[in-house]
Amino acid sequence: MEEGSTIQQVRETILDAPCPGCGHRPLKYLIVDLDLPYFGDALQTTILCEECGFKHADVLILSQREPVHYEMRISGEEDLSVRVVRSSSGTIRIPEVGMEMEPGPLSEAFVSNVEGVLMRFVDILSFLQRTSESEAERERIMEIFRFIGLVRSGKRSATLVLEDPLGNSAILSDKATKRRLSEEEIKNLKTGILILEK
Repeated sequence: MEEGSTIQQVRETILDAPCPGCGHRPLKYLIVDLDLPYFGDALQTTILCEECGFKHADVLILSQREPVHYEMRISGEEDLSVRVVRSSSGTIRIPEVGMEMEPGPLSEAFVSNVEGVLMRFVDILSFLQRTSESEAERERIMEIFRFIGLVRSGKRSATLVLEDPLGNSAILSDKATKRRLSEEEIKNLKTGILILEK
């Protein structure tokens, strides 16, 4: 939970539904009323399977916001600590390496920092590297690993783009630029998972 958040109420119920991971019934469903800094009233929902540990969480902002595009240049190690709030409808891009993290049906909201976002990309790339049968794709992944390592050490710069048609995501820094998404940009936002452009 985000620092400074206040919990107003917690509700728990049992869902008579199968776990998507193991099929076990029932699932535990938690709803937490929150007051989030920068966002106001929100609901955090969590579905838990006590059998296999499956967990799906989301944060729903209760106010309607305008579609938003944030962009920030990561140009030094100090930028790694900048706070990033990504809702389950947010798309994150690193254009220099053609990577996107798009929302999908099981997307989870998260609050992290720039370094944490980079490490999420690393985790997904590690999985892709282990499962790839293409030597060219594995080499491309190694290039991106090297690039991210240089960004984390302050030796390279990169652009972090965060777009959210529901306006519930943010890069919380004076270095970040913010503007409204155009209707065309909103139409072009996809749902899915990590995309590695060739």
